[in-house]
Amino acid sequence: MTLRHIGGEMAGWSDVAPAGGPSYRHLVDGLRPLLPAGTRVLVAGPHDPALIAAIPADAEVTWLVRAEPDAGAAIGRDVTVLCGSLAKLTDTDHYDVVIALDGVDRLCSVEGPQYDWAEALQALRRTLRPGGALLLAVDNELGVHRLVERTAVTFAPTDADWRPVGEYGAKPGSPARLRQHLTGENLTVSWLATAWPLPSAPTLVVDEPTLRDGPSGALSAAASAAAGTAYAGRPVLSDPRRLAAAAIRGGLGPELAPAWVVLAFRGPATPVTAPAAVLGDGPMPEIPPGRLLEELLIGACLRHDLPALRSLLAGWVAGQPTATADNVLVHGDSYAVFDPRRPAVEPATAIRRFAETLLAGGYDQPWPHAGDTEALTAVLLAAAGLSAPVPVDDVPPAAPDSLREHEERVRRLEEQLADAAARIRHVESELVKRDGELRKARLQIDMFSGKVAYRVTRLGARAARAVRRNLKNR
Repeated sequence: MTLRHIGGEMAGWSDVAPAGGPSYRHLVDGLRPLLPAGTRVLVAGPHDPALIAAIPADAEVTWLVRAEPDAGAAIGRDVTVLCGSLAKLTDTDHYDVVIALDGVDRLCSVEGPQYDWAEALQALRRTLRPGGALLLAVDNELGVHRLVERTAVTFAPTDADWRPVGEYGAKPGSPARLRQHLTGENLTVSWLATAWPLPSAPTLVVDEPTLRDGPSGALSAAASAAAGTAYAGRPVLSDPRRLAAAAIRGGLGPELAPAWVVLAFRGPATPVTAPAAVLGDGPMPEIPPGRLLEELLIGACLRHDLPALRSLLAGWVAGQPTATADNVLVHGDSYAVFDPRRPAVEPATAIRRFAETLLAGGYDQPWPHAGDTEALTAVLLAAAGLSAPVPVDDVPPAAPDSLREHEERVRRLEEQLADAAARIRHVESELVKRDGELRKARLQIDMFSGKVAYRVTRLGARAARAVRRNLKNR
């Protein structure tokens, strides 16, 4: 390893959350046809060392970082580290491949010029040789990850965001505009994909045509599962699983994706086989068609469609009883597991977890009086035809700490309390009314019980009853 300071480095500073993850490693590994021996490669910005290790060892790798502590992350490889700002790259620095999967926002320091997105892209393009390739990730300011954050993108929550311009910056806001911008810089786009659920470490990468025209049920299930894992226990504004799945089902997946990953060439594009979809550390396996069972169950609950609920629950228990509702795809009468790698659970536990999802999400359901997990699970077990007791889920899967869903639950509890209070007031009113009538009747009885006329009336009534009995006996 060689270390060269090019000015503008930030001592005592380190960039957190570098770009990495198994999906990015798979993409870098797919660049091998473009990386013959002796190829000059520039890795721009903070990247996980595992990404650097995915580059062939016979390539000449240069790593540009702006912080001195990050310069030591390349130990163990023959890598040239440039410690400084993007603005310090000279016109003589030319590369065959530029990898910027962290984007271009962390390539300038406080001690040098502050490039916006367009200016930073121009600087990277100048480093490319004619025919060179650029693998670039672009953070979407209106992506799902931004829409569910509790803080605004124009506010700096940490010292690293000293220029929080957010949607007011020069960054393109859609895949179409990203293509136009790259074309304007004389770059030919060969492949454009979306990255989920976080730009820094995606676990799902799907190209734009597949996301628009592919199996929306399976793809929305994959995005929802990825978001659930990444945001487990994290405080968010609303549940990213619901938003990601709804965006893909509604045909807005490319526009609301957390990030776009593009492979572009300076000049004509070189033929490269790019994956249509990457799940984890490899290509996404063939997924059966269908709609996610959890979504179908929630939809039936919202419509109060009891026959559909019973049919789905019975089919679930008969077809895939050990898979949770968020891991089953329904196509007609067939029930298929989406991800076989997830651990199996008991059927009653799977139904309990769906009950927890209904309550935690604040969804409407046909049994409003089943307001806790045990009561709702018992109802669902009966609807599914299971006689098993309500299980105790010792380790339920962590869900995002969603503010909107919390407020929805509070609102529903307030409605139930208001309804109970109204019933109590009605009962109290009826009790007061009947108590008054009873007191009135008692006063009348007391008034008439001491009168001669009352006694005569009682004797007459008794004599009349005796006469009626005698007539019947004849």
